[in-house]
Amino acid sequence: MRNIGLQQILDFADKTCTAGDRLVMFDSDGLRRLSGMTVAGCRILCGVVSGRAEVLVNGHSSTLSGGDFVDVLEGTRVQFSGVSSDSEIFCIFTTRKYIMDALQETVPQIQSYILKIMTDPVQHLTPEEMDVLRFQAGLISVRLADVSHLYREKLVTVYLKAFILELCAILVRRYGGEPDINSGNVRKRDMLLVGFMDLVWKNYLEQREVSFYAKKLCVTPKHLSRVVKESTGKSPHEIIAGEVLALAMQLLRNDDMLVQQVSDILRFSDQAAFSKFFKKYTGISPAEYRRSGFSLANFDAD
Repeated sequence: MRNIGLQQILDFADKTCTAGDRLVMFDSDGLRRLSGMTVAGCRILCGVVSGRAEVLVNGHSSTLSGGDFVDVLEGTRVQFSGVSSDSEIFCIFTTRKYIMDALQETVPQIQSYILKIMTDPVQHLTPEEMDVLRFQAGLISVRLADVSHLYREKLVTVYLKAFILELCAILVRRYGGEPDINSGNVRKRDMLLVGFMDLVWKNYLEQREVSFYAKKLCVTPKHLSRVVKESTGKSPHEIIAGEVLALAMQLLRNDDMLVQQVSDILRFSDQAAFSKFFKKYTGISPAEYRRSGFSLANFDAD
């Protein structure tokens, strides 16, 4: 099974579907081209307007049908297959950084939603909700298709922001804003997990010890490990390592960057330590990863 990231999708996607090296948008036909491949290290926003598609998310299979929306975080592995001939699907492959850059400071806090998509990224929208996202996705698609437009990529960024804000409006209606910290033990555990993920995204380059995150969250490392494992099936260390690995894979796709430079950016003590880490989670060295054409047939970040 071949594993690919955003760069590999960009390599075979038509220019009418891409915005620089930051976004690819596929319809049903585009998704069929990904058959047999596992996508890792991307933020994926996918709506099934009609028809059917099979999806494998971190080894768990689901059948998507009309109204289903999939929101996948970058540490998750996804495989699309069995896209029906009558399907209408829009699927955006991008990065969390590009989304945050597009949103700037306009980021609604929907903690319970982040928790939900960490454990189950598939949800069913009403026809009205799907129509809103379908319209916004259509604006992105139309602008991508006009490769001669002077402000093409700037407008794609604007339309992506509109798409995310419409999605957030739907989510606020469904899940509300930030949860009340005094609303019970289950909600506190949810907040602990979301707080942990927020800290990881901000600090994983400098801090990889579970004790750091436990101290910041005012809990013991043992308690944090138990909550994270029960909620996600992964240990805190595995989640931190997954973020480091996703960035490592992205950086290694730049052939102009030396492995030592990648190691330095990722704050490893030396190149040998980075290579040991990379091989532990992929089965191959960074240099072998490059020689393989960025294919990780044995990749399993779990």
